[in-house]
Amino acid sequence: MPASALPSDRATGLVRDLADLIAEVTETGAAQTAARTRRQQHGNTERAADDPQFLRVLADSAARSAVASAAAESVLRRAEEGTASVADVELVAAGLVPLAGDAVRALFETLGASATLSEHGLHHFWTRLHDLETR
Repeated sequence: MPASALPSDRATGLVRDLADLIAEVTETGAAQTAARTRRQQHGNTERAADDPQFLRVLADSAARSAVASAAAESVLRRAEEGTASVADVELVAAGLVPLAGDAVRALFETLGASATLSEHGLHHFWTRLHDLETR
């Protein structure tokens, strides 16, 4: 493959950064949900960590993270081997952007109003997502 047809470090970095963001959001959502000790007044279970609806959202997040990781690892390995084209890397990046957006939205929807508290620092996920979307 001609050197001009090889993906740039910027493009492969974007794929890596998107996959990392999705993984971090997933881990944070699981940890924050598990750490909730307050009783749910209107939930399906006493604790959020036991609620089937929360567990479903966490499972969806874990699935998104696994898909993102597998896609990124595959195309990055191929890029290192010189067998991935620019279009291959751009296609994976384009697929990861909506997955990242879904992951961040699910985190805030799951954690509710407390996710917006500055003490949790979760706003940085939105900032990182926006930065990655504009790269």
